[in-house]
Amino acid sequence: MVASEFEYRHRFWMIVLVYAAAYAFYNLDHLNILYSVVPWNQGVLEKDMLVRLLYAAAALLAAVGAILLTWSTAYRPPSASTDRATFSSAGPFRYVRNPHYLSYFLLIIALGTFQSRLGFPLMLLGEMILLLRLAAREELQLEQKHGERFRSYAQRVPRFLPSLHPLLESDGQSPRWGQAFWDQAFQWGFVATLLAFACTLSDPIGYAFGAATFAFLLLQKLTQAFWIRPRRTQNS
Repeated sequence: MVASEFEYRHRFWMIVLVYAAAYAFYNLDHLNILYSVVPWNQGVLEKDMLVRLLYAAAALLAAVGAILLTWSTAYRPPSASTDRATFSSAGPFRYVRNPHYLSYFLLIIALGTFQSRLGFPLMLLGEMILLLRLAAREELQLEQKHGERFRSYAQRVPRFLPSLHPLLESDGQSPRWGQAFWDQAFQWGFVATLLAFACTLSDPIGYAFGAATFAFLLLQKLTQAFWIRPRRTQNS
């Protein structure tokens, strides 16, 4: 169950595609997943208050995912070529082998609160399968490149379920916090989107924050494309 080279090279957009495909099921099921699980007669709290609290909890979960993803990126920045994995045994990689994919899963669950009753479970299943395939390909690449070093690391550190304490000594790699926050800034945009929606329950507000987040993401990708291309030309 290993992702293809195309899937891995375009892994972020594959994650987005699965989410968008699940969101399209609103055409068949018009009820949001959170509104479907909140009871109609509260007795104490109004229905909207409970939904606000659930979206606030989703924002908190997204923040945990964004923190973990930023931490992961600081110690293992994405490869410039985007089709080869880099290796580090520092930072969060001392607790779990794939903290970045765990982070994406937390973010996906949080953003899944915008899905319909039908879209949410389909999104969850599709994203789980995709993330497992991506992690399998990345670990295969790391094993091929680093051999016994990675196999020894994989035997000591769990794949997805983090340990409560570090399982090995740090390899001494210094974190690149500035680059990490820039690379993952759009993830914090999703946190802001969830918080804004929790406060307002307004679709226009949610769409505005979401659109701003994706606009920033496109700006990032364009900047990276124009930056990486000259570097490749100089190195060739």
